[in-house]
Amino acid sequence: MKLLNKTVQYYFLLSVVLLLVAVPVFYFVLQRIVIANVDARLIATKTQLIPRLQVMENKQPLLDNDITLEKSGRPGAKDSLYTSDKGTYRLLTSYLVINQETYRLQIKSSLANHQALITSIIILQVLLLSLLLAGLLLINRSLARQVWKPFYNTLRKLRAYKVDQVEPLQLPHSKVNEFEELNTAVEQLAERSRKSYVAQKEFAENASHEMRTPLAIFQGKLELLMQTTPLTEEQATLITDMASASQRMARLNKGLILLTRIQNGQFPETEEVSIKKMTLHLLEQYQQQMQQKELILEQHWEEDLHISANPTLIEVLLSNLLVNAIRHNLKGGQIIVKLSAGVLTVQNTGQLYALNANRLFQRFSKNSADTESMGLGLEIVKKICDLYQFEISYAYEHPLHTFHVIMKR
Repeated sequence: MKLLNKTVQYYFLLSVVLLLVAVPVFYFVLQRIVIANVDARLIATKTQLIPRLQVMENKQPLLDNDITLEKSGRPGAKDSLYTSDKGTYRLLTSYLVINQETYRLQIKSSLANHQALITSIIILQVLLLSLLLAGLLLINRSLARQVWKPFYNTLRKLRAYKVDQVEPLQLPHSKVNEFEELNTAVEQLAERSRKSYVAQKEFAENASHEMRTPLAIFQGKLELLMQTTPLTEEQATLITDMASASQRMARLNKGLILLTRIQNGQFPETEEVSIKKMTLHLLEQYQQQMQQKELILEQHWEEDLHISANPTLIEVLLSNLLVNAIRHNLKGGQIIVKLSAGVLTVQNTGQLYALNANRLFQRFSKNSADTESMGLGLEIVKKICDLYQFEISYAYEHPLHTFHVIMKR
C-alpha cells in the first residue's frame, strides 16, 4: 500500500470512529436539553395554576386535557418529574392542600414532537458530518499528494538510476527541508556506490587482463618446450603437468572474474531468452562428451519458457548445470532434462549418496575427486539465480541427483 493511501486510510478510520462516538453523545445531550426545557414548562404551568386552584370552592375549574386534579389521601409528598408511557410523555406530579383537603395535580407534556425534531436534527447532523468527512478526505488526499510529490519524484529517479551510468545521480530540489536533506544524502550514497562500482569494474577488467596475458605466454612457452627434442619421458610428464596446471589456472581466473562481474551487476543488458532453445543448443554442443561417457539422455519438454534476462548469464547457468551432470556422471549413466510449469530440472546418475546440500553452492566446494572441477560452477549458478530471483534446490533420490530451478511461478 502506498504511503499516501496509508495516511488517508488512518485519517478515514479515525474520522469514522469520531463520527460513531460524536453522534450518540450529541443525541444524548440534545435529549437532556429538550427534557430540561419540557420540565421547566411543566413547573411554570403548575406555578400559574396554583392561584386559580387555591380559590376554587366545591367545583373544580376547567382544566386542559393534559392536566388532572383529584383528591388524594397522601399529604406532604414532594413534586416528581418523570417520563412515562415508554418515553412518550413527561409527567409532573404535585400534591396541593386546597380548602384543607389534599389534591394530586398531574401535568403532562408530549415528547413525540420533540423526539421527531431530535431525530431530524441527528439525521441532518450525520449527513453534514459525512459530507464534511468526505470533503476533508479529498482535501487531505490532495494536500498529501502535493506534500509527498518530491518524495515520489526522488523514488522515480532512483528506480531509473543505474550504478553503471556515467553521469552521477541528480535529484530535483525541494522546498521542504527534510526532502532536500534526503535527496542530498541519497545523491552522496549513489555517488559513492557508482565510484565503488567503477573501481571494482576496473579492477576486475585489469586483473583479468593482467592474469590472462602471463598465462597465455606461459602456455605458449610450454607448447614450444614440448616441441623440442630430445625430450625424455620424465620431462614430457613434467611439461604435461605444468600445462594442465596452467589450463586450470586459466579456468579458475575466468570463473572468479565471472563471479565478480555478476556480483557487480555488470550484465545489465537483457533480452528475451528461450530456455528450451538454448538448452537444446547446449546439449548438441555436449554430444561428444556424452558419447565418450556413453550417457543416455532423456528430454521432456512440456513447454517452452521465455524469460527476460542476459543471454550470456543464462547460457552460463544452463551450461554449468549440464556440464556438472556430465562431469560427475558414471560411464553408461543417465541424464534427464525436463522443462515444465516454469521449472527446469536436470537429473543425473553419479555418486550413490546425497551431496552436502549446505556446501553445494559455496565457493571451492567440491563433492568429487574430479581434478577438472574448480568448485565454482554451482556457486556461479546460484549467483545467477539470485540475480534473477530464480529458486534453485538440490535433492537426491536413488540413483538420481536432481537440480530444480524455478524460473517462473
